[in-house]
Amino acid sequence: ARPSMAQAEEHTSLLSLPDEILLHAARLCLSASLPAAVRLATQTCHTLRRALQPLPAEAERRRLRWQPSLTLRHAISSDGRLLTKTHANGQDCACAAGPLLPTAGRSAWRLRVEEADGEAAILVGVCDAAGRSEWGLNLRRGDLVHLNRNHKGQIVSVGKSAVLMTFQQRVAHLANLDRVKVVEVIVDHDASTLTFSIDGAPPLLPAPISPCAADATVLERDGRRGGGDVDAVAPRASLSGGAALRPYASLSVAAGKQSQRPDRVSFCDGYLYAP
Repeated sequence: ARPSMAQAEEHTSLLSLPDEILLHAARLCLSASLPAAVRLATQTCHTLRRALQPLPAEAERRRLRWQPSLTLRHAISSDGRLLTKTHANGQDCACAAGPLLPTAGRSAWRLRVEEADGEAAILVGVCDAAGRSEWGLNLRRGDLVHLNRNHKGQIVSVGKSAVLMTFQQRVAHLANLDRVKVVEVIVDHDASTLTFSIDGAPPLLPAPISPCAADATVLERDGRRGGGDVDAVAPRASLSGGAALRPYASLSVAAGKQSQRPDRVSFCDGYLYAP
């Protein structure tokens, strides 16, 4: 059907706006829905495509993929979105990281967690740019764990856990441990805080993203007093507002346990959004 006169006037009015205004409006759309913004920039008239030319590259930077170079003892598939535990690996040396996040404002993403065997220690959250310092929600216990790793991926220090759930939230969480979960991870980059929402429930208590406290447990590797590969404590990131962070996950089970089906974590939407 041919557009009405009113629709034609609205279209003409939109195209009469300066390119800067059109691009600003499209970037607001990008924060809310990456697919809609990409369609706006690529499946429209020539005039709008020209005005929105920077948008596809900006959208690509918001796509979420697990990074092979920062992933140990996990399999990556489904165009980089799916993370699978490869074997009973223990939490040591088992970690995965995604792309760098923005350094200002707020970022959020959703993860689909498929927990198969009930013996898993599944952590989801953020890590520093090098993948050496990690803050993860332990989905078995409901608290925030901070781990530091050496260059081999071995855990060398464990920070004090942070309580994220009220008593009522913990009771409800423990009653539904074996269900598939959708976990929303929310990062406030300016305030350096991290919080989570599980299956659309109200967000858990926010926790600061900060280096290990002075009372962190420091682990000795290989009992190495004389000549071992000593990497005492991984460098502690400076995590004031604006620190470089990445999405993080770790799927593991206790040594000697073997599951029938692997645990899996995947990016639900495949892109970042601003909550």
